[in-house]
Amino acid sequence: APLANYTNTLMAERFSQVMWLMEQVMWHSFDRRLAAFLLEESALEGSARLELTHERIAAHLGTAREVVTRMLRYFQSEGLVRLSRGAVELTDTAGLRRLSA
Repeated sequence: APLANYTNTLMAERFSQVMWLMEQVMWHSFDRRLAAFLLEESALEGSARLELTHERIAAHLGTAREVVTRMLRYFQSEGLVRLSRGAVELTDTAGLRRLSA
């Protein structure tokens, strides 16, 4: 019984995560999702500098690394972030909040 309970709990959590991701993909544009993700990670880390690769962001958001790279470069051209190898620094959190709203 404890093993079955653990397995069911784990499956329910994973299913919930998949449903959340599907909702995000279907109803929110990628720029909004990326802005919200960056703000959330910044709040969790307590820092404007995030040690995240584009690949890791893509895996979390359910998209391709190239899409993340393209959007982050756009954000950089707009002055919202500064990119460096293996890191993203948020330079305009108010702008990202407006974008994610």
